[in-house]
Amino acid sequence: MEVEMKTSKQINSVQFLFIIFQTQVGVGILSLPKTLYSTAGKDGWIAIIFAGIGFQIVIFVLYFLSKRFSNLSLYEYAPKIMGRLIGTMISIGYILFAGLTAILVLQLFQISINTWILPRTPSIVILSLLSISGAYLVSGRVKVLGRFNQFVTILVVPLIVMILVALKYSDIRYILPIGEHGLRPIIKATPEGFFSMIGFEMALFVFPYLQKKGKEALVSLTLSNVAVTCFYCLITLATYVYFSPKQFETIQDPTVYMLKGISFLIIDRIDLLFLSIWTVSVLTSFGSYLYISSEGIKTLTKRKRAMWPIIITTFLILTISLFPHDMFTIETLSNFHATASYFFVFGLPLLLLIISSIRKTELKDKPQ
Repeated sequence: MEVEMKTSKQINSVQFLFIIFQTQVGVGILSLPKTLYSTAGKDGWIAIIFAGIGFQIVIFVLYFLSKRFSNLSLYEYAPKIMGRLIGTMISIGYILFAGLTAILVLQLFQISINTWILPRTPSIVILSLLSISGAYLVSGRVKVLGRFNQFVTILVVPLIVMILVALKYSDIRYILPIGEHGLRPIIKATPEGFFSMIGFEMALFVFPYLQKKGKEALVSLTLSNVAVTCFYCLITLATYVYFSPKQFETIQDPTVYMLKGISFLIIDRIDLLFLSIWTVSVLTSFGSYLYISSEGIKTLTKRKRAMWPIIITTFLILTISLFPHDMFTIETLSNFHATASYFFVFGLPLLLLIISSIRKTELKDKPQ
């Protein structure tokens, strides 16, 4: 019965690609160039390429693990591999990890909106609007999530156009010579790029709904990785060649600063247009992690309908996000989350893949 329900809600490979892509693209667009610059200087964009290469290894792990249990999500096959007790603990861990990610997305989104667009709007209004929108999106489950992500990905095109317009005022000499300080700073900055590009773990929870679970799924994951790597590289490089090194050291959110001084045809403030479109990307990313967390609660409580788990999860995430948080607290949570990301995105899936291979645990009769 469970397999039949998932079959009726299937998504195709293109929708799968866009779900992963939109999960990855989020709040990191604004601050990533500055974060990488603080560690690797003007070579920070190279760290994104290194992170993309590293993520390809993660993709293979996630793909082969999901393919062994093609009709089940991680919440369903973790107990089969590790036993009910440890499997339940793993599920709770992913619920909390996804919840923490959603909280950080809300917090960073609210700070950015208050800083650049709505400085006098109460935090509760901004956070509530995004939370309710995310809950409504997730209430349609995977099929609606896939269609929505596929539809809104076209908005990435105007984002790229805005960045390319800014290159008109760039100076390539700002990033020369490339690799001036060697590989060490670049390698040191790579984890920052890795952290900003997380989102592939979503595959562990939507893989059962794929129509084709063979090489098409692997291609979708790889294309998403390439697209996000190129997109982040473009944004980071654009800011590096737009601002001089001295200017870069004194600004935050260089992507917005870069666009703030540029007009395009009849649009005087394209930075506001950029942030408006960026809000949609934040919504899709928030929605993905809300889905992961609520789906875990639904599975553990053995509920057939997901509405109450979604409502409860949204309420808890919103409530925690409304508590006063200074920048020190947010940075502390971000650092903890970055460390946890390595475990939940790569370490734990790799462990499950190894143990399931040793025990030869897999789902038989997989439909292709």
